[in-house]
Amino acid sequence: MMITSQLGGSAATRCGEAKHVAVFFSDIVDFTALSERLSPYDVMYLLNRYFAQVGDIIEQNGGFVDKLIGDGLMAIFGIDGQPDASLRAVNAALQTLATVDRLKPFFASMYDIDFDIRIGLNYGEAVIGTLGFAEHERLTAIGDVVNLASRIEAANKDAGTRLLISEALRDQVVDKVEIADFVRVRLRGTAERTSLFEIVGLKPEIDAELNARRPRETIRHGGRRWIRAFAEDELQPYQRRILDFENCDIVVIRGSDSYCAFNNACPHLHLPLYERRSAAQTEMLKLPHTESTITADLGLVCRWHQSCFDLLTGEIREWAKLQQDGTRAGFEYLGDISKNRTKLIVYPCRKQDGFVWIGLE
Repeated sequence: MMITSQLGGSAATRCGEAKHVAVFFSDIVDFTALSERLSPYDVMYLLNRYFAQVGDIIEQNGGFVDKLIGDGLMAIFGIDGQPDASLRAVNAALQTLATVDRLKPFFASMYDIDFDIRIGLNYGEAVIGTLGFAEHERLTAIGDVVNLASRIEAANKDAGTRLLISEALRDQVVDKVEIADFVRVRLRGTAERTSLFEIVGLKPEIDAELNARRPRETIRHGGRRWIRAFAEDELQPYQRRILDFENCDIVVIRGSDSYCAFNNACPHLHLPLYERRSAAQTEMLKLPHTESTITADLGLVCRWHQSCFDLLTGEIREWAKLQQDGTRAGFEYLGDISKNRTKLIVYPCRKQDGFVWIGLE
């Protein structure tokens, strides 16, 4: 049974069982001071944007988002017995830090804040089971391994680090990671000093193996480079798929008899038009339910400011109804968007040999 299916709380109850797992704890640096500077609306927007991206990283690495506690996140790796759970937890942590580094300029320009996080990882035996009551049951992990992971995360503050792991987890990945240094600390609630290790990356050959992307087949046709996306029968009419490329994410939508592809970023705000998450995952992470919508005549209505784009040409069909200061009511935090009337980036699609192909240049 795949644990990610339990994100919506609809899976069958799982009885308690002891398993060796890797536990991931993250927290936002100085969140209390940060939240006092921002409006409640801005705080929730910031958290939702951050959690959405981190949640994707956790799941792509085979982990399970256990819970959100304010600005903190707990995830578990290895519930389904994955032999490389510890390595994948480290990979998820490193990718999370890289994502935060990419978010920093955005948060700095929008809110004038210095956004950062700290992560702690631990490995050991925990009791895995479902807790709660009818229709509110959640799969979780209980045990000292969990408590210690939380304290390791907190130890980053005094150590001046962003990612620390326990000695137990270090032993699982020692020949696969780059360790910068170690610290000896007395963790909260413990009497003896503990060795914690600062991870700065995976060894190059491990990174290449773990994060390798299978190259997509390409052809030249009509002076353009075409990339094979997926088989035609993998996408049903009026469904969509988000494909990740090195420099962008592309949304492909199947109509009644054709396909449309476009950059998954509002050209005015550079925010995602669609999230990768299912409705159940969105509910678990308490993300906004609003989505961009597709009209019957292949228009895309942006979820951020309600402007409508032509999916065949990228041209703006209808501009957003804005307030006098150039902001949209309810989305004032996004700023004045009245002058930036950039087209949506669209990509041609064609069908050949039972596959959908996207033209990128």
